[in-house]
Parts: sequence; C-alpha cells; structure tokens
Amino acid sequence: MPSEIITLQLGQCGNQIGMEFWKQLCAEHGISPEGKLEPFATEGSDRKDVFFYQADDQHYIPRAVLLDLEPRVIDGILKSSYKHLYNPENVYISKDGGGAGNNWAQGYHQGDKLSEEIFDIIDREAENGDSLEGFVLCHSIAGGTGSGLGSNILEKVNDRFPKKLIQTYSVFPMTNEV
Repeated sequence: MPSEIITLQLGQCGNQIGMEFWKQLCAEHGISPEGKLEPFATEGSDRKDVFFYQADDQHYIPRAVLLDLEPRVIDGILKSSYKHLYNPENVYISKDGGGAGNNWAQGYHQGDKLSEEIFDIIDREAENGDSLEGFVLCHSIAGGTGSGLGSNILEKVNDRFPKKLIQTYSVFPMTNEV
C-alpha cells in the first residue's frame, strides 16, 4: 500500500517552486496540465498515488495545499495552463490579501490567527489518504509569508502529526537580496 505525501506550498517562493515540482511530476507520470492521464501512461504501476489522488477514472489531483497571504502568485498559477490540475478547496489566500510585508514576525503571527482555517484544509487532505507518510514544505526563509507563516505552520504540523515525516525545501536568499 502506498504512503501519501502532502505538499505544502507557502508564499511566493514556495508556490513558484511547487508549481515547477508539479509540472515535472505531471510530465514524469503522463498527466496533462488538466490532470488527465495521457494515453501512453495508462499501463503499469508507477505509484502516482503517492503525490496525486484520483478524482475519477482519469483525473489526477495533486496532494497539495497552496497557501499565501497575498494573491498574486497563486492567481497566476490558477490562470496558467495548470489551472484545472489543483483542487480549488486546497487553495488558501488570506482574505485581506496584504501579505506579510517581508516581515518574519508578521507572517508568523498571522499564522496564529489563520491556523484554524489553514488546518481545516491540511486535515481534510490528510484524512483523504489511506496511509499518510508525511509532508513536503516548500518555502523561502526570507520575506514574510514563506519564512514566518512557514515557520508557524511547520511547528503546528509537527505538533499535530508527530509521527509523520516532514521534509522542507527552504530557499535561502542571495546575499544582495537580504
């Protein structure tokens, strides 16, 4: 029985990395940008269900949660050729849309205020699987959302799912961007 991995994409950097990750996984598994299985990919068993779940006979949806405190990057993803790939219920954009102002503390404290809404999504996604293995967290350690909200969510995921693996892809800024 395969073990599922949920990808958490936080902030501009995390969502941009996540988008490229899903493009590559789709190409490797023969899944179109709409989530449909390509004809050449119908035979064999390549464990698509670790990162995707099957919504119907031929539609695959990433086990992904897209999170941001401002809408620009996620809106871009949802207007791209991959707009039908994601589960729209797994997208969270802060209602005020103001971001975290490149401030770690602001992002972290917004995580305290927003964690109930965010964990409704994460918990639902975790419950949809048969055997959750863990999480992949994509974020930046600069800025506010990826770093601050990312730290907050990382702590809470670890507390809530103590026996699950957590792997982070944490992007460091270039020295001239600090």
